[in-house]
Amino acid sequence: MRTKEHNRDCYFNDLESFETIVLKYRENSINFAKRYINDIQICEDIAQEAFADVYVNRDKYNPKISFKTWLFSIIHNKCVDYIRKNKELIIDSIEDKSREGNEFDNLETKILLEHEIGKLKSNYRAIIQMVEVEGMTIREAAKVLQISEVHARVLNHRAKKKLRKELMKGGFVYE
Repeated sequence: MRTKEHNRDCYFNDLESFETIVLKYRENSINFAKRYINDIQICEDIAQEAFADVYVNRDKYNPKISFKTWLFSIIHNKCVDYIRKNKELIIDSIEDKSREGNEFDNLETKILLEHEIGKLKSNYRAIIQMVEVEGMTIREAAKVLQISEVHARVLNHRAKKKLRKELMKGGFVYE
């Protein structure tokens, strides 16, 4: 159950309170966009556009859902639009990265995990980011992805299973 304090974020009247919200959610927004698009500059642009949409459309916010869910829904839609418009560029980028090779020698576990998550399909990356990293509920993630809650549970299960398999293949001991 969400509290009024949780949804209070979107009740901003001035630019200063909006800036506070941007600072609070900026990093998470960029990281969420990175689950779809591997170019940090584009992710920053998408996050910035999403915050602009939030500000312009703040009167359309429904306080029955969490602000973070609303924001991530906007980012999700912007990422999907970007992918549709730039499909060929993205495919070329993925092919270039796969040719570079992957060396992990003595990197920290977090870097390995981020790398393996980055190799997952976009919907797997998104659900893991929302549920496992951001701490969203399955219900909130389902709303963002515009899928049923049951589908989101299955997607989350399959994403974690695939991630576990890939980590173990790479020699990582999964607990």
